[in-house]
Amino acid sequence: MFSSAMKSLSSNISSHYSISQPAAFQAGPWSVYDARRRNTGNPVSVFTFDKRKILSQTSRAGGVASLRQDAEEMCDRLRKEAGYLAKLRHPAILELVEPVEEGRSSISFVTERVTACLTSVIERKASGRTGSDDEVDEVEIQKGLLQLAKGLEFLHYSAGIVHIGLVPSAVFVNAKSDWKLSGLGFAQELRNDDSREYFVPPYDPRFPPSLQFNLDYSAPELVIDHLIDPANDMFSIGCLIHAIYSSRPPLNANRNPVTYKNTISQSLRISRDPRFPNYMFEVLSQLLTRRPTDRMSSRDFQDSKFFDNILINTIRFLDALPAKTASERQAFMRGLSRVLPQFPNSVQQKKLLPTLLDELDKDESMIGPILTNVLEIGKTMSQMSFSQKILPGLKRMKDLPSGQAVLLDKIEIIKSRVNGREFTEDILPLIHNALSSQSPSIQEKTLNTIPQITANLDFQTIKNELFPQVSAVFAQTSSLAVKVAALHALQGLISGGLDKYTISEKLVPLLRGMKTREPTVIMCALDVYKLVMPIVDSSVLATDVIPHIWAMAVSPLLKVDQFRDFMEVVHKASDRVEIEHARKLAELDPEHGKRNPVPSTGDVEADFEALVLGRTSINGKKESVSSRSLTNNMNNSRLAPQDNEEFEWGDKPPQPKSNSIRSQGMKLQSSRPTLSTLRTHKPPGQQQVSWKVQATSTSTLSPQRSLQTVAAITRAPSMSNGSAVWDNSSASSVRSSSIGSVGLSSSTNTAQSGFTQTLPTPVLSPTASTFGSTAPNGFAGLMGVQEANPWNSVISPSTRSSTSIGSSAGILFPPPPPVQTSSGETSNTSSGFGMPQLVSQAAQQTQQQNNGMDKYASLL
Repeated sequence: MFSSAMKSLSSNISSHYSISQPAAFQAGPWSVYDARRRNTGNPVSVFTFDKRKILSQTSRAGGVASLRQDAEEMCDRLRKEAGYLAKLRHPAILELVEPVEEGRSSISFVTERVTACLTSVIERKASGRTGSDDEVDEVEIQKGLLQLAKGLEFLHYSAGIVHIGLVPSAVFVNAKSDWKLSGLGFAQELRNDDSREYFVPPYDPRFPPSLQFNLDYSAPELVIDHLIDPANDMFSIGCLIHAIYSSRPPLNANRNPVTYKNTISQSLRISRDPRFPNYMFEVLSQLLTRRPTDRMSSRDFQDSKFFDNILINTIRFLDALPAKTASERQAFMRGLSRVLPQFPNSVQQKKLLPTLLDELDKDESMIGPILTNVLEIGKTMSQMSFSQKILPGLKRMKDLPSGQAVLLDKIEIIKSRVNGREFTEDILPLIHNALSSQSPSIQEKTLNTIPQITANLDFQTIKNELFPQVSAVFAQTSSLAVKVAALHALQGLISGGLDKYTISEKLVPLLRGMKTREPTVIMCALDVYKLVMPIVDSSVLATDVIPHIWAMAVSPLLKVDQFRDFMEVVHKASDRVEIEHARKLAELDPEHGKRNPVPSTGDVEADFEALVLGRTSINGKKESVSSRSLTNNMNNSRLAPQDNEEFEWGDKPPQPKSNSIRSQGMKLQSSRPTLSTLRTHKPPGQQQVSWKVQATSTSTLSPQRSLQTVAAITRAPSMSNGSAVWDNSSASSVRSSSIGSVGLSSSTNTAQSGFTQTLPTPVLSPTASTFGSTAPNGFAGLMGVQEANPWNSVISPSTRSSTSIGSSAGILFPPPPPVQTSSGETSNTSSGFGMPQLVSQAAQQTQQQNNGMDKYASLL
């Protein structure tokens, strides 16, 4: 049917308008379609009547002549309706856009866009469906009835016309939620003579009910007395009000005038119904009367208590706004924002908003107050509706100072109602224009809005567009308020994702160039530095940030609490610089790895260290050594030679082939920075040499030389009567005296036979130091050492000290070479160089008691 109706349209409507299908709604005999003007895109509505509806129904009821006559009568009535719309121009009457065009099977015309008729509104209200565009509430009903009353006043007093056919299908609701009069097919003009007689057309079952006169909304003087009077329409208004609140008219004549006459008296008794507002009964009692003289006119109706409230009067004033003076308009717009929350959303968005937007371009002095109300209405709108209805108006205002101020104040509303692309393309230019303004108040407002909008901006926009402008304003302004606002804006940019490079290379120098020492400004600068500190490197903190914070902190204008805030920031920044720079230096120290080696499985140096300290054996387990196993493995104990060096144990101490032994032996260090020495007795015929041993400050014993043998077992001598005695124990102690010396003494080791032989043995005082020096005098001659000894020790003439050497590991000496005794037993007694090992104090005391050290101790 739609395609057939569209084909029947004249070329003018079909060629100039894009018509949507199916029909938006049905209003009496008319099918109403949504459409748009092709060249402008303006929304309109196309009313179409299909003539075949008449032909199909009348063909069954009568002959050809009767069919043509009745069809022509119906078409004349529809043409009359469109003709009145073309002649009558009033805000309360439906606006005609294109006049009637008739084809062989249809009649059509174009009007302003309408969304519903009152019939569909009443049906929807009766069904309880809410949330649609057709939904109406109390304020909207009052506003609509007031508009109908104005339209009837125009018809009655200006046009001299009585509507007669005022039914729900003759009232339309447009896109602005205004109620418009139409359905003028039964309208009658008032004549100058006294002849006002009118006979209601009888109901003809051959025609659709929508094309016939509706008795349920007709005045009794018209139906019964056949009298035409403007009061007829006021009775119809009362029936409409009853239908809106109760979903049905007060009368139910069933299309029969006789039934109407018999039931009219009873139907006009309006009982109190909870669905009606209390103030409605007084109005209905003055509209639904039997006699027209008792009925209120259209003007009286507008002045009734039904419309006596602040909201309806606000709408009235807004409709008459162009006729008001400039001062009245300004006072109205400033007070409107306080009343807006009382209006339903539908009235705000459909009625008030379009009128306010139309006023934006008329008076520049009114832009600020109007925009304030527009954005307050925008808070209740969806993002799509805001973008379609309000955003185009905001874009026109971005270059006007009065509009900029309001838009900046309401930036939160705008930000919440537009998407990211729209904000960047349409709203951000407003920010740029306002930042470039010469007005400090506009600049301050703009800067204060920046922290609120950073979440809507991408990184490139923040870095390349906003930051340079904010920096320029901060550097150039002489207003303290603008400077403070700029610092707040910089905080917002940092929180919004300003990158580290820009902060270090541009923001920090910008802050350092600040000359003012006003407490408000420098406290805001301190807040910026608090955000900067975790981002920039410690070097920037040390060289740029901390000095500037100190410079601001010594301002004489600060209070004590403010100064303490500065000091707290300084301390935190300094702590970070100290920790990070120390870590960096430790990582860059070339000796760091040598001082802190990491032992690993199979590492010879680590195994050697564990071995000489007596902690574990090479295989990682504690080893207990018996006297036999010790004796059998003595010959295997040796220090690993360096390249081109060979050592062998014999009757004499090991002699290096070259004149020097590289200082690659043991590095013995102490946790106590003291001097430790050992005093020995000089045997007859030997020369005693004294040495000084210097201490270091660490407590690690790190090997610097690889051990070539797998199981190097050493034994420690015990001191008895000036001799170093090699005992079977795997751990021994050495008591140190106040004088460090190296001399020749007798070293004795007893094997299984118990036979003891004393041989001259050089004893080196082990100390808690690192050895490494030229050895002069007799010891040098004995060992053949010209530059350094194997312990990398510093040896010099000794001074007195009172330090004992004690350690859980002990000081171990390499075993003496085997010597054949007279009894045939083998005794490992040597006269040579011994390797020291630290032993515990408890072990020292035990060894002294077992080997006669009491007498030796008395000599010390």
